[in-house]
Amino acid sequence: MPRRVLEGVVVGDRMDKTVTVLVERHTMHPVYKKFMKKSAKYAAHDENNSFKNGDRVHIEECRPISKRKSWRVITAPGPDAGRPVRVKEEGGAEGSMKRGQKKKKVAVSKTQDAAGGLSSRKPAAKKVAATKTKKDQ
Repeated sequence: MPRRVLEGVVVGDRMDKTVTVLVERHTMHPVYKKFMKKSAKYAAHDENNSFKNGDRVHIEECRPISKRKSWRVITAPGPDAGRPVRVKEEGGAEGSMKRGQKKKKVAVSKTQDAAGGLSSRKPAAKKVAATKTKKDQ
């Protein structure tokens, strides 16, 4: 019987001889026909600890190695076989922040209200004086 092979990105490499691989798949909603992204994490066996966070890898189903681990990491077939492929992280406001950093707060402009206090509301629109027309006289 053939073994299943999945492709994913390494998201955890803190354990000895084990990596956590995030596998994403796209499925169509049965009613709305919209494609949705579903993901699953698998613990995979990495004998030499050669894969790091961000590597794109193929994992293959194998016999149970431990309670949660029944997959092993294989390299992608092709000219670069045996060499891990690094995935670049997408740059973004939240993606570029490091652990422990705080988001910068945006200053809100304050205006003075009629009582002289500060208010963060919009100033009231000016009232336009009604002009008398010939009919009103």
